[in-house]
Amino acid sequence: MLANPNTFRRVAAGVCLVLAPLCLLLGMAVDPTESTDDFMSYADSPMTAGVSSTLLHYAWVLWVPGVISLVHLVRRRGALLANLAGAAAVLGLINFSSLMIADFFDIVLYQTLPREQAERILMDAAQPAMIVGWQIPGMLGSFLGLILVAVAYARAGRAGWWFPAGVTAGIVVWLVGANQWNMLLGLAGPVILLIVYGTVGVSLIRMSDREWAGEQAPAA
Repeated sequence: MLANPNTFRRVAAGVCLVLAPLCLLLGMAVDPTESTDDFMSYADSPMTAGVSSTLLHYAWVLWVPGVISLVHLVRRRGALLANLAGAAAVLGLINFSSLMIADFFDIVLYQTLPREQAERILMDAAQPAMIVGWQIPGMLGSFLGLILVAVAYARAGRAGWWFPAGVTAGIVVWLVGANQWNMLLGLAGPVILLIVYGTVGVSLIRMSDREWAGEQAPAA
């Protein structure tokens, strides 16, 4: 398999589409702040917080080759949308993954400084360049890009419209849960994403090399 570029890239892409939402689910499950908005839990559970941040980081990283593979399979109909959305998603996911390192600074700040001082430092660290150049592209590029790539993939006939619908539902439920510190919704969103992306990922793993290479039209 390693010597065959089509087989390796196809299987690796399918595995990434399964592992990315799985890492998101596990990262949310072990996040010490998931059931409370008290960031002092970072200081109380530094190991757990570090594991959660690492899993979330790899969720965004693993989505990158998965998105590229979906764009690769969209030919003719939906290609323009796939290309533009894929570029936005890849740039957004890279930015988003880099933001996870901030959690390790949160851990040290809450461990070594009074809460009010730690919170003030974190607020002051939110410089305009970070917000405009990192956070906004990271969030908008990732979420909108993932949804639009799924739309293009379905429009090309590669999957049913359940795919973009599931991606949209999963992202919205997850964001609402994370924003409201609701553990049930915070985990339900990644579960939905795991189901839809896992289904597409498995279809890539089972796909023939000829279809992956564009030599064979997808089945109706």
